[in-house]
Amino acid sequence: MRRIEEIFVATWCVAMPMTGTLLLPWVQGTIPPYMLAFGSVVLVFLKIRSWNVPPTVVRYLVTFSFVFFLWLLLLAGSQLGLAISDRRDFGFVYMVDPGDFTVVLRSTLFTQSLYLLACVLIALYFRYFFQERWMRYVFWGAYFLAIYGIYEWLFFLVFRESGDFLVNRTFFGGHTASWSQLVSFGGIDLLRIKSTMAEPSVFAAAVIPYLFLAMDRGKVVLSLMLLFTAVFSTSTSCYIALTACLLIRSFRTGELRGVYLSLLVFVGVFLCCMDVFYPESFRDLFQDKFNGYNESGALRLNDLASVEDLLQTFSPANWIFGVGVGYAYLQVPDALLVNSGLLGLGVFLWVFIKPAWFLPMTPGYAGLKIGIMGILILCAISLTEQYIPSTWMFLGLAYYKLEEYRKSRPKPSFHVLESETLSEIPTS
Repeated sequence: MRRIEEIFVATWCVAMPMTGTLLLPWVQGTIPPYMLAFGSVVLVFLKIRSWNVPPTVVRYLVTFSFVFFLWLLLLAGSQLGLAISDRRDFGFVYMVDPGDFTVVLRSTLFTQSLYLLACVLIALYFRYFFQERWMRYVFWGAYFLAIYGIYEWLFFLVFRESGDFLVNRTFFGGHTASWSQLVSFGGIDLLRIKSTMAEPSVFAAAVIPYLFLAMDRGKVVLSLMLLFTAVFSTSTSCYIALTACLLIRSFRTGELRGVYLSLLVFVGVFLCCMDVFYPESFRDLFQDKFNGYNESGALRLNDLASVEDLLQTFSPANWIFGVGVGYAYLQVPDALLVNSGLLGLGVFLWVFIKPAWFLPMTPGYAGLKIGIMGILILCAISLTEQYIPSTWMFLGLAYYKLEEYRKSRPKPSFHVLESETLSEIPTS
């Protein structure tokens, strides 16, 4: 059993960044990390021997039951709210499967809930059953993410075409799940690194937590590889989140401050050189995007306007429970508010903020703490993908380390005076 679990987890960790490859090309969502997540349930129940249920399995099942109850509550509240208000139109077009005009019980409510289920299973397994020796497998996944990204970048540099041979996933309208984009520097087109992820902005949500975990564990070569891929993703959100995380890590502790400040200086020099030598590229990545002058910036501004229009029509039930999990495809905070209401948004924020707040900024913990912070920063500025497998793996690891930290803290000791000492105390 132990050997099987070891091989399973190793395979799972390596496959964790693979979001553009379907094991069953005709079935959407059958990416390796999701399918292994469903398979992990078998491993959990194999831990039960002769009706002897280990405490970790009990806690796993209790937490899963709570999540399932919350999902049922959101399902009932959102669909009842839609039925009572008799909504026919949501007032905007950013829907998952826009060709489906069903209002109550849309098909995407169930398909997207399956993605959520897979992500919850990932988080729970790494939370309750992770073992420290498996951390090397997590780094195997990081190496895979970095090596494949560098390979794609070099392949395009030499052959001027995409070398992505893993992607076979497409969405509605034929949009590939691994979107190769270019950026021009001085008239030379370079591939924006996205590795096995959907696009550079989504790649940022994977590379930043891997990078800070590798730096925290002293993985110099891996850290440099991940830093290279982060820089050449040329993702505005990646640069912002990376800079913010470096600042937090540098000034919250003196540990390895020189290393983190050096990386911060490197990022700053790189951006300054881009502004001086390639002002058009710099303007496209930053100024035009924030002002809404390019396509990416305009889409974000349109999303914000659409969400504001929709929220003006919300009933009390919509505000509390949303319109349904998986209905709208928007930036993460907006999607959570629209799909699952204030209840769902509040739970999501609490679940991710808790480890980011309570984990200490010390070696062994700081990497996960900063990684979760990086994910939250990306969610706040641009991220539209809620169900990235590596995100939920890092969430599970963060809670695993949080429990480890709590157990390692010395318990307060209370010195009780002995009876002889008490007898010596004068009384009035």
